[in-house]
Amino acid sequence: MVVRLGQADSKSYVVKPYSEFLPAASGDPAIRQLLNKASLCLPDGVGILWASHYLSLEGGTARALLQLPLSLFSLVLRPEVLRGKFPEAMHGVDFTWEMLRALDRAGLSVYLLGGTPEESRGSVKQIASRLPSLRIKGARPGYLKQDQGVIAEINSARPDALLVAMGFPRQEKWIAENLPRLNVKVAVAEGGSFTFISGAVSRAPNWMRRSGLEWLYRLLRQPSRWRRQLALPVFVWLVMRERLRSS
Repeated sequence: MVVRLGQADSKSYVVKPYSEFLPAASGDPAIRQLLNKASLCLPDGVGILWASHYLSLEGGTARALLQLPLSLFSLVLRPEVLRGKFPEAMHGVDFTWEMLRALDRAGLSVYLLGGTPEESRGSVKQIASRLPSLRIKGARPGYLKQDQGVIAEINSARPDALLVAMGFPRQEKWIAENLPRLNVKVAVAEGGSFTFISGAVSRAPNWMRRSGLEWLYRLLRQPSRWRRQLALPVFVWLVMRERLRSS
């Protein structure tokens, strides 16, 4: 799909919302609009997998309340039970590698924007190592607002796809504001993908990913993320509220 967007005559952008997006989008119409206007909205992480499963269950208010703890326990004990509308939890960095391989096969080029200097350099190095024929038109670190210098630099490079890793919702806002002035066909909001691609932070072991515990692994490795985890109970409440409304 991203390859088709990169070959289209129009401009578009792609977002990868995960559980932390919902509380912000619920309270901010502008953020909801950013997500809703995306040409492609890809569910990222086990939280979205759980929400799709829980909201698909039948029953009234009593059953909804009873099913809530059971479905949450299934995240760890029986994650295969949650595979309904989505066959598995897609993680943003996994999609990024699939996308890069597809862009490479199609002969399209990319530009990497965002992340720390270490993440930017490391991502270019790792991508070039895995996909030596992929055309990387440039890379620039930073968490920008509006910088005409970087826009001119990207336009001069003329990549087909622009990968933007500034964190949510900064990257989505940056893309929406600047896409009309950019000579790119498609921009992809990457979140923390450069962190993993570069090797700056290692991925959780496979068993933790399968069990939906990658968030815990990241929290243990990066304790400063604890504030972000406060959004998770709010996410669960919003999903439960939506289920109760439809009961």
